[in-house]
Amino acid sequence: MTGLGIGILGAARITQKALIDPAKVIPRTHLAAIAARDRGRAEAYATRHGVRQVFDDYAGVIACEDVDLVYNPLPINLHAEWTIKALEAGKHVLCEKPFAMNMDEARDMLAVAEKHGKRLIEAFHYRYHPAFATCLEWLAADEIGDLREIHAAFNVAIKDDGTEIRHRVETGGGAMMDLGCYPLHWALTVAGAAPIEVSAKAELTPTGVDESLQSHLVFESGVEAHLTASMAPDQSFEAWMRLVGTKGEIAFTNPLAPQLGSRLALSQGPMTRSLTEISPITTYTYQLGAVVEALEEQRPLPTEGEMILRQQTVLDEIYAAAGLRHLRYLKE
Repeated sequence: MTGLGIGILGAARITQKALIDPAKVIPRTHLAAIAARDRGRAEAYATRHGVRQVFDDYAGVIACEDVDLVYNPLPINLHAEWTIKALEAGKHVLCEKPFAMNMDEARDMLAVAEKHGKRLIEAFHYRYHPAFATCLEWLAADEIGDLREIHAAFNVAIKDDGTEIRHRVETGGGAMMDLGCYPLHWALTVAGAAPIEVSAKAELTPTGVDESLQSHLVFESGVEAHLTASMAPDQSFEAWMRLVGTKGEIAFTNPLAPQLGSRLALSQGPMTRSLTEISPITTYTYQLGAVVEALEEQRPLPTEGEMILRQQTVLDEIYAAAGLRHLRYLKE
């Protein structure tokens, strides 16, 4: 079989839209293998989506000769273990966000990727959509002057049914980890640097994870970022970013998934113009296409390498500033 063979760890809810649907339309890819905790579930998934081989466990997927790239959408506490095993087996890895439980795990994962000469990519799919590229182009073109403020939020109700991993400390749950990682990544991408000051405050759920978290970042350039994440059960959906500069502002509604409805507007005094055509192609499709091209052409991607460590380090700093460092370092 020619083309990029993709192996899937687990049968997570995100997998169909994040990987399987894009693989059906991206040339030079095929779904080579899958395994899940329940083999019957993996077999049903494979039949429904055309995955060629089913294995009894994740180790079988990683060892499969037809697999070139492993997709890891497992709970966060399993990211490091299985990503490292895949890299050691000579596979590239596309790992779901957030990347790891803490920056120590992230460092270990990146070190193994470097040792074995394999690509390790964090699945921040939004970064590959043309709408976000346009936002960055406006900034680079000095359309709003010097950037001074970043305001961003991602809020959505996530109810706990007793098994929801995003409400469990041991599986890396919490609003900042699952939701707030996006506004943080937006801010770090836009600022192009790590912050020099971090402060944060959080409200906890009965299970002990952050139900909501607000953070404030200060960058050496003087830019300040104000970020919000909430998964309260009565929370309505919100995903937005506002960039304030010395000459104008950029307002971006739903930078997370522009294909589902978005508005990107540039304001300069009384004048406002908007991006008139936003691609309906999914962020996930753009992401997989970029990964395939990067592997074929040996090009770097904006969601790998140093950016991964910067993101994970600031996540840790935010939790520490909120007095919740223990949620990310469970062995201490």
